[in-house]
Amino acid sequence: MKTFKKSKVLLASSILAALTGCGSSDDFTPTQAANASAPTHGGDIAVSFNEKDAIKFISLLGSPSGAETGEGVATDADGNYLTVSDVTISTSGPRAEEIGSAGVEINGNQVAIRSLDIAPMLDTDETHTVTVSYNISDGANSVPRTLTATISGEDFAPVSVGDIITNYTRDAGAATLNLLANVYDLDNEFLTITNFVADSDNLVDLPITTTGNGAEVSLDIAAIESSIPDGQKVELNFTYTVSDHRFDIQQKMTINVLGVQDIAGAPLVLNYFLTEDVQETDGMLMVDLAKEVQEREGDAIVISDVMLEGVAFENTFAGRVEGNNLYFNPNFYLDDIAAGEFKDFVFTMKVSDDQGNTSDGQRELTVRVNGVESNLLAAGGMDVGFENDGAGFEAFNCGAGGEITTSLVANGNSSFQMLGAPCYYATPASVFPDMELGGKYYFHYNAYVGAGDASPYIMLSTDPNGGHNFWVGARPWHPANASWRPLMIEYDTQAGYLATANGDGETPMDVADQMRLFVMSAWVGNDGMPAFDDFTFTRYDNIEGVDILTASPGSFEDDNFVPTTSGGGLVEVREDPNDATNKVLYVDTTGATEAVTISLPIQKGAMVPGGRYRVTYDVQYLNFDANKDAGTDPNINQWGGYVFDITFKNADSGLEFTKNQTIWNGSALGQVQGIADETSHWWGFGAETNWDSDNITVDFVLKGVGAQYIIDNLEIVRVP
Repeated sequence: MKTFKKSKVLLASSILAALTGCGSSDDFTPTQAANASAPTHGGDIAVSFNEKDAIKFISLLGSPSGAETGEGVATDADGNYLTVSDVTISTSGPRAEEIGSAGVEINGNQVAIRSLDIAPMLDTDETHTVTVSYNISDGANSVPRTLTATISGEDFAPVSVGDIITNYTRDAGAATLNLLANVYDLDNEFLTITNFVADSDNLVDLPITTTGNGAEVSLDIAAIESSIPDGQKVELNFTYTVSDHRFDIQQKMTINVLGVQDIAGAPLVLNYFLTEDVQETDGMLMVDLAKEVQEREGDAIVISDVMLEGVAFENTFAGRVEGNNLYFNPNFYLDDIAAGEFKDFVFTMKVSDDQGNTSDGQRELTVRVNGVESNLLAAGGMDVGFENDGAGFEAFNCGAGGEITTSLVANGNSSFQMLGAPCYYATPASVFPDMELGGKYYFHYNAYVGAGDASPYIMLSTDPNGGHNFWVGARPWHPANASWRPLMIEYDTQAGYLATANGDGETPMDVADQMRLFVMSAWVGNDGMPAFDDFTFTRYDNIEGVDILTASPGSFEDDNFVPTTSGGGLVEVREDPNDATNKVLYVDTTGATEAVTISLPIQKGAMVPGGRYRVTYDVQYLNFDANKDAGTDPNINQWGGYVFDITFKNADSGLEFTKNQTIWNGSALGQVQGIADETSHWWGFGAETNWDSDNITVDFVLKGVGAQYIIDNLEIVRVP
């Protein structure tokens, strides 16, 4: 048996109910209660898991099943606040020494069991037992309790993420390959290769030798060089079996051998198979298609007939060809590639010179786009769509309880519903990401709010019982008409609550590793039984992306750029008053008959249903101080902020949505960033939208009166 001691005292969550209605006060002193009776509970906790289960959270003060609420939870007859202390964790089972303390984590009054951390060390019919012993105390009296969690092993078959495809020219000589390059095993077992068979339709017999477990193979391409026809690509296919100690899977390998020869007078292609590797959130990839080509006569190299999967690669938001350069936009495929997976895009092309001499064969470029997990809650183990018992979203203080429901669903098969008020749920600190100072994040979710009820209250906090004001959060507006509605909150780690120090000089970001996301159904009055679905928490400021504006005019350095405007006033490109070497868009709303609107075209294919777009620009309100002091611009609010409306429109259908951006720069030049959400349109939740049009624009609507602005470095990028 392995034993691990924990000295940390764990605070119970029941104190939160007493805080309701405390307003914005940072101080709370509970009334001294009697302390005559020891705490009680309904018995020790016993739970069981399979090694493939997602992370589970067990309440040490909860019921014998580990639930936060229900019969048998820890209580105190005197009403005293309960703490958990003297925690000891022990493990047993055939792999206890090997597993150690892996997969077990204390979080407040909860224990997190990460079965997947234990899975690689457990086999079928093996079990691993975790026993947590502790005391429940009311400050003077205590009662012992234990939690026993049993994890059952299950053997997993190897998994293939794709066939092996390699390319060689016939003069390559020899090469080596790893047949397990695209295979993994969740149990980390030793894998072997058997039944390696060449396809009977292969044009030639390629000599292949294996070593070790059969995974490393050597290819004797020189042996078939003379059998590969000039100007042709010969495809050789092979199949084989990948096995762990119990399971077998079939895998395929394709070897392409290109028969090319040196054509007199034509460019010499030194590498017929170019490769690039990018992430789906990267910026525009530029590839010189003439690289690694030698022109011996000094003629200009010409790349032509560029095809993607056999189709001419036209100028679209997905990319374009300019001269010998290919531009490829991985953002175009954000919806096509799951996190941890990849997709290959194979381009072919002809290589020649400007005298008409063409190199033998076709050159290939393979661009691999890798999917990434941008939802930081999902990356932390949360069941963000509530399709798997809501792992990573636990009751903090909810007498009424909550449940996974299939009767109110935004997407998928289920959602989460609070069953009454007051109710407080939270993500544990182990699930919530460690926010980085300087980062900007957004939290997006779908919420169902009953008729006449209030939108739930959302808060990021390190600890409601700690030194940071718990009641500084957001309640996004919801029509409260018994409907689903997408809601979103943006967070700037260098502004607002996250940058506000408490009395000790500590900001929430100073203890970001303790941060949690709280969702509350109660704040004022009875907020009914809200439901939630599709939690997304994403950092968006550090995503490179690709500008969706046609011709990317946002630097305003193009002398030929003429903005399309309406409403009057003056809008023109002129010299930057802060830097004579720079140009900016100057706007003066003096004399405007209505809000001044600047309209910019968006590339076809850049807007998609459900898309989210980061809008970035620099802005300076030149005569802000004078207008604020005189009170002549009603667009300046009482706190010194002013608003730009940013509206995306499809002129063909009337579809539109708006990002209302409050700017706090005052009279200073500063960068503004925010997220525009396509689902915030008013066609109704779940309505089908279509942005496949040549008439998509974004309008910047400036409502300032007698206001003079400069705008620069405008960019709009789709983000996950």
